[in-house]
This record gives sequence, C-alpha cells and structure tokens, in this order.
Amino acid sequence: MPDQADSTKNIHDADGLANRLQLIIAQSGLNQAEFARRLGVSAGFVSEAVRGNKKPGADFLRVVRTAFGASIDWLLTGEGTMHGRSGIDLDLLRAIRLQIAVARTAVIDANPTATALLLLIREGKLQEAASDPTLGAFLDRIAPEDSDFDLATELYNGHLWTDDSDAQRRNLLAAAIAHFEARKPIDKIASLARASGVTVQINLSPLQRNAGHTYNEK
Repeated sequence: MPDQADSTKNIHDADGLANRLQLIIAQSGLNQAEFARRLGVSAGFVSEAVRGNKKPGADFLRVVRTAFGASIDWLLTGEGTMHGRSGIDLDLLRAIRLQIAVARTAVIDANPTATALLLLIREGKLQEAASDPTLGAFLDRIAPEDSDFDLATELYNGHLWTDDSDAQRRNLLAAAIAHFEARKPIDKIASLARASGVTVQINLSPLQRNAGHTYNEK
C-alpha cells in the first residue's frame, strides 16, 4: 500500500492539490471508493484528501501518476496540465489581471493611489510598498479574488489531455460539479447515522417511530 500521508514532505498549494485530485477522479469516471481501490488506499483517505484535510505523500502521488498518467508537477503546483502539456500560467495570468485593474483605475478613474502604483511597478519598486496594509486593501477592492475564474483556469489546464470537444465538455461539467459537491455543507447527523449503520427516522404523526422505537401519542 502506498504511503498515504507523509508529514515530512513539503506539499505546496494544498488547496489546489485537493482540487486537482477531484479533477482526476472526475476525469477517470470512477467514484471515490473505486478510485481509492485502484490506488490501493482507503476510501476515507481519498475523501479527506479531496477536501484538503490530508496531504498525500510522495508514494501516493507516484501511484496516481502510474495509474492515471497524471503529471506530478501539475498535481503539486498546478503548472502545466494534468498530463504534462503546456497550459495557462495561473500566476502570470493573475499578475496580468491585477496590472489591468491598476491601469484601468489609474487612467479611467484618475485614482492617485493607482497612479503611484503604476510608477512603482515601472521602476521595479513594488516590493518596497508591499507591507503597507492600505495598499493591500486597495488592491483587494479594485481587483477582488475570483475563485470561479481560478477554477475555470484549473479546469482548462486539466482537460487539455483530449482534443475531443464532446469529451472535454462532459469531463469539464463533471469536474465542476465534483468541485462544488465536495464543498457542500455536511449533514453531520446523516453522516454519523450512515457510519454507524443506524437509521434514524422522525415522524410527526400519531404513531411515531424514532430510532427503532414505537411511541403512541396520547
């Protein structure tokens, strides 16, 4: 059985790694239990990994590469594509979007802070102002984070492995659904009931059956 979690490994971009594991599962057409079985690990570990609660170790990543042809560089960092082809450089794209926001605010809105930022960028002195909290707040306001945009880029990079447009559309939809399914709030009571094999049913009728016991309402 491969090393499932290795605390000695420095795994970068843990949240992104969880997202990319979801993409591989969706692309494989397997459910999490089947995916875990192919890798020789527990279904519980895979479930925790795709939620970002556990960091897979090097052995786990090697098995994923062998079983599904996934690029380890892509798994760890998101660089390139799922199967190693060149894709969008997300960091560069974020920098471009940020510079567009600064330029727009400086030129269109004549904002003095944005104008000062443009000068710092041109002179390579932006790092000197990086510790200023007001600057960070300003950038957040003019160029807020867009998690859906980042997801779209990850999905694009992750599905360049096929030129079949129909397959791309099906896999992209499956991956997007899997991404949000993994982030839905957990019904803790239902989850506990499933784990224990106990059926808990509550009815508001004269004859109530709760946790396997029958009560007559007087």
